[in-house]
Amino acid sequence: MKCAILTGGGDCPGMNAFIRAVVRTVLNLSPESQVWGVLDGWKGLVENAYRPLNKRDVSGIAALGGTILGTMRFPEFATNGELRERAARNLEEQGFEYLFVIGGNGSVKAAWAVEQILRREGWRTRILVAPGSIDNDVCNNYGTSIGFYSALERSLEMLSWIRDTASSHRRVYLIRSMGRDSAYLAFYAGIIGGAEYAIRPHENVDFERLAEIAGQRDRDTLILVSEAYPKSLQEIQHILEEIFRRRGIEREIRAVDMSYFQRGGVASVTDILRASWLGYRMVCDALRGCASGFYTAYYIGHWQEPLPLEVAADDARTNHLDIPAEIIRMALALR
Repeated sequence: MKCAILTGGGDCPGMNAFIRAVVRTVLNLSPESQVWGVLDGWKGLVENAYRPLNKRDVSGIAALGGTILGTMRFPEFATNGELRERAARNLEEQGFEYLFVIGGNGSVKAAWAVEQILRREGWRTRILVAPGSIDNDVCNNYGTSIGFYSALERSLEMLSWIRDTASSHRRVYLIRSMGRDSAYLAFYAGIIGGAEYAIRPHENVDFERLAEIAGQRDRDTLILVSEAYPKSLQEIQHILEEIFRRRGIEREIRAVDMSYFQRGGVASVTDILRASWLGYRMVCDALRGCASGFYTAYYIGHWQEPLPLEVAADDARTNHLDIPAEIIRMALALR
């Protein structure tokens, strides 16, 4: 088998564990096979930029954050049919039987777009996709994306630092979190970090109630704000300061953006194990000649039948943006 690995969209811890798993599983189970890495994501596929990968190349990378293959934002791929046609043709001309992809919501949609061209032309390549995104904004009906738990560990560490200062000075901290259009990262970070509130992207926020919560706190208040929430931290700060003045609440408000610190760092044990399991399972299926599909990440040893790419790429048929009501009730009970 000749196959390629692509890491797409935003980088996340666990991508390197996935690369390692695919390379070693392919070469150990099928020693005559070839594995190539696509450089810089979907842009590299369009430009035919690859490097061969052997077992030594992936030694010691499982816990590393980021991706050794590189990844670049390539938004024009979503709208430029010529680029997608070129990518599909390159896969055929290079003789790749399988393309293993780990990436976020955009990569799932890119894979489905290329898959349609491959099937239309009757070309050989099949595409297997694993969810890799700290935002957990990939089809997650059965689990969470690789990188999500690593980002939560970074968030917990940063929130503990912020809490120390907030408590010392009796401050309210507004803290921006990554997450794109999904509420998951900010909301779960709020749960594990003991935040008093987490603002979801499309929430109609009761700022009077938010001020009341802050006023009831003895020393510190942490309020997480999802990336896609339309008001800036400064706008929220101004609204709360006005309410504080009116109510006589003597609290200083500070704003901090922890977004890019959430993305990097060592991969969590959970993400290393799940990325390794998915890489292994995907290769086993490929060696049996499976069709294209999307593989959900649940836990090591768990096996869920892959979803068709057209299902995984359809936001209306998946649950990955807002938080289930029962989890919201749990968070309120823990506050």
